[in-house]
Amino acid sequence: MTWPNKITYSRVLFIPLFVIAALEIRSHPQFKYVTLAVFAAMALTDLLDGFVARRFHLSSPEGRFIDPLADKLLMVTACVLLALPIWGMPDGEAPLAAEIAVIIIARDVLISAWVTATFIAGGAKSYEVSKLGRVTTFVQDFMLSAMILGTLYGTVYEHVAVPLSYAAAAFTIASGLHYLFKHARTMSFHGSGGPPA
Repeated sequence: MTWPNKITYSRVLFIPLFVIAALEIRSHPQFKYVTLAVFAAMALTDLLDGFVARRFHLSSPEGRFIDPLADKLLMVTACVLLALPIWGMPDGEAPLAAEIAVIIIARDVLISAWVTATFIAGGAKSYEVSKLGRVTTFVQDFMLSAMILGTLYGTVYEHVAVPLSYAAAAFTIASGLHYLFKHARTMSFHGSGGPPA
């Protein structure tokens, strides 16, 4: 197993810790800091595995498969948790609007299912992410980071996290439609396949 893949798998192993820390917030508000630290660590591993793969030419089919799936597993987990009223917000509500969480989760689940199915069937050999997909992922990650930070600082939540959540929803819908139209003619496991857009 290559080092980039080991780093990616470590990101997956951080997810249960992220969930546990978030669920402890209601009883122990200081766990907000733990949750933020764990999320930051996972974001760092996401940057690190890509850098190592490119710098040392260690890219592999396994890595091109597990890296986006690890990202989406984290994305779905974070959206679910942030859509729950467990963060001790002043109004008692969840930080992330349920409808925005549903938009992000639905796109990621559908695309992950497609990528997994084509990979298992041997049809997907290349996982090149579109520019729109990269921008969407960046906006989503930035929004989730701001949301978690916003549970600690109301100004960040109101002026950064909330506007970013609407931007993330818009980019998610746009990239989802782009992916659909791009691969509508290749709905066969014998096609070239494609990654999350």
